[in-house]
Amino acid sequence: MPSPPHPHFSGWRVCAYSALTQALAIGFTLGAVGLFAAPVGEEFGISATLFNVGVGGFTLVMNLSMPLIGRALDRGSIRNVMAVGAVVLAASLVGIAVATEVWQVAVCWIVGCALGMAMLGPVASSTAMANWFDRLRGRAIGIANVGAPAGPLVIVPIAALAFEPFGWRPVLLAFAAASLLVALPAARFGMIDRPGEVGQRPDGEDPPEAAGFAGSLADEGAWDAPSILRSRAFWMLALGAALFGGQGIVVGANSIPFLQHRGASVALSGAVPIAMGVGAITGPLVFGSLADRIHPRSLFIGLCGLVVVAFGALLLPLPLPALLGLLVVCGLVGGSMMPVYGAAIGRLFGVASFGQAMGLGALVAVPIGAGAPIAFGYAFDATGSYAAGLAGLMVAMTIAAGFFFGVPTGRAPRPEARGSS
Repeated sequence: MPSPPHPHFSGWRVCAYSALTQALAIGFTLGAVGLFAAPVGEEFGISATLFNVGVGGFTLVMNLSMPLIGRALDRGSIRNVMAVGAVVLAASLVGIAVATEVWQVAVCWIVGCALGMAMLGPVASSTAMANWFDRLRGRAIGIANVGAPAGPLVIVPIAALAFEPFGWRPVLLAFAAASLLVALPAARFGMIDRPGEVGQRPDGEDPPEAAGFAGSLADEGAWDAPSILRSRAFWMLALGAALFGGQGIVVGANSIPFLQHRGASVALSGAVPIAMGVGAITGPLVFGSLADRIHPRSLFIGLCGLVVVAFGALLLPLPLPALLGLLVVCGLVGGSMMPVYGAAIGRLFGVASFGQAMGLGALVAVPIGAGAPIAFGYAFDATGSYAAGLAGLMVAMTIAAGFFFGVPTGRAPRPEARGSS
């Protein structure tokens, strides 16, 4: 039996700061982008296709930066990376708020906000959780990732109410101020990179128990990037996760426009983040804990099946309350990705390679993450309906489930051990 955690264990405090920084990073970017689609689109003449090009470009830059950011997280200071991200995000939000040309909005959003979110958001905090937790890694990543849906749940309705009296530009300036006054000190002074820095161990346990946990790979050494890229397990997981994450980006960016297309008022559409947030907060807590006991492969396959059913139901002529209920399901599925994905990477490649493996996975997701929103927006502009896009998402999730079937249930064998080249 493992010993009880140290009474002054700092891991859960770091977990709380991780949730806070995620709430702000997601809430100020992907969580709120749908709310800005109509006012910014009207002012600058941005169509649904161009709007989704912007979302796809954001994802492209974010994912392209992840291998370098992941390497920096594994080998350097997590809190310094996150602090720089908070500053970059704040500067980019100010840039959008004062923009007078559409290209200025595009550069600040696609480059600046994407890099800021990449450094401040889920990958950084998940890497911190991988360092601080071993036996409870899935639960810790799940709790930290509650911040991702909780941010939009709080931020977007408040921002929506502020639009009418103040306009969208002052709202963005308020986002920038919060990045500097809340996210920056939380990252720089609230985070602790690794438990060894304060004389502690993962899970707050004594050395024999912490080192003896069967799920830990920390003592087996880090994988280098070429070895990860030669691993079949990596490709099965990364390709499945890329499709899984792509649908989450599409749904997150288009849920408000979708509901408005089905007859919802602007005020009612402000309830979309609440509906999705309810599911997205529940998902990490439930599936993060399950990932400590059930292999993430099985959880991913189940989540794929669940969201396929939800997408199919969204095609039906249902009343608005039913549509909101289905968005709860979509939020649950999307919110569950990071804790399940993080648990899978920890099992396959270990904590020493966690950030790099996650960063390389983000690189694999580049074409899907960038292309899925564009294809979804084009399908709507071409047909005037969301039916074709939703059908495409159902096909994508079925393919993702097939990739997850290929993820091994044990530790990923190193390619060198198999004689791979």
